[in-house]
Amino acid sequence: MELFEIEPGLAIWTWLSFGLLFFILWKFLLPSLLKSIKDREKTIAGAVDNAEEIQKRLDEIKKEESKIIDKARAQADKILGDTRKEADVLKSRLIAKAEEEAEAIVSRAKLKAAEEREVLLQALQEELADFVCEASEKVTGVSFTSEKDRRMVKEMARTL
Repeated sequence: MELFEIEPGLAIWTWLSFGLLFFILWKFLLPSLLKSIKDREKTIAGAVDNAEEIQKRLDEIKKEESKIIDKARAQADKILGDTRKEADVLKSRLIAKAEEEAEAIVSRAKLKAAEEREVLLQALQEELADFVCEASEKVTGVSFTSEKDRRMVKEMARTL
């Protein structure tokens, strides 16, 4: 037996078994295989279409989201502006009220200072009158103990 020798009987049986196998595969396996491939193509095409629709919807949602965010920012800016205006108004009111209160405190302090000055001035005048009476008694030797004399000296001290 030679290694590369062609035997006609073996070649015929090989071609016959190949043809029979090809016929069985073509008749029974090939249609179901093609059907599976077509179903798979339809499924993939449907998935691609769905993906495109989903992508379109995502783009629409992104646009809507952008609009909503812009609207929210505009509202936030408006609220912030209104709050700043209200804060400025409140600040000016508080400053005005503080100025009024400060003015009232200053005027009360001035009034109280004037009253205390008047009280001190009267006390000083009385002390001066008493001092003058005592000094006059020591110099002249005459006593100014009567109420009339004391009133006269106090009137003189007030005119000073």
